[in-house]
Amino acid sequence: MNYLADTPRLEIFRLAGIPIKVDITFALVPLFLIGIFQQSPVAFSVLVAGVFLSVLLHEIGHALVARLFAVPVGEILVGGFYGWTRMLRPPPSKLANIIILFAGPLTNGLIFLLGWNALGQPEVGFNGRFGPIDPAPWLEDSPWKLQAALTLGGINLAMLVFNLLPAFPLDGGRIYRDMLGAILPEAGAVRTIALLGVIVGLWAAFIGFRINLVMLLIGAQIAIINWSILKQPADGENN
Repeated sequence: MNYLADTPRLEIFRLAGIPIKVDITFALVPLFLIGIFQQSPVAFSVLVAGVFLSVLLHEIGHALVARLFAVPVGEILVGGFYGWTRMLRPPPSKLANIIILFAGPLTNGLIFLLGWNALGQPEVGFNGRFGPIDPAPWLEDSPWKLQAALTLGGINLAMLVFNLLPAFPLDGGRIYRDMLGAILPEAGAVRTIALLGVIVGLWAAFIGFRINLVMLLIGAQIAIINWSILKQPADGENN
């Protein structure tokens, strides 16, 4: 994530001494979503807030577990459909790194479960949409509350699944890289995940082309990032 170092950003508050910042690319979120939800101000407002909150809590999950391993955290950054927890030194072991990486998706999973339970534990389709719901009484007195539960449940389920895919720079890509590193040389593990990442990115872009512009752009970016990693010479090869 070094390519984010010069992105303009604004510190909005501190949590346990960790600066929480928003970078300029977060402006892309409402710009993309307003075209989809322009007829529903409630859905639009809740979705923008839901994206921000879900990404932030994902990164807070990383940061808090990093601190359990005595890894200092320099900042948490929330951008346009991504987040970044900047650790000031590497984790003490690969196992610690895997646990820290997994903490983000786990946080999303817990938020999804809270929303899913509040909605009456509805069926969830392959596309991530909820079936018929039976919301808790405290959700029924306000469209904002019900929309928030639906939005947070859907976003966090998507983040849980997507972040565990084997592709860089997703958490899943780095988790599987460290796991493969136990049986393969590091360069081999990186190239294996990068190859899978190209496939994942192209698949996401194809699905996004049919249903969602945001997914198309994210998938294309993932494919490009992983292709650039594959094109780098392996250790021992001449440039």
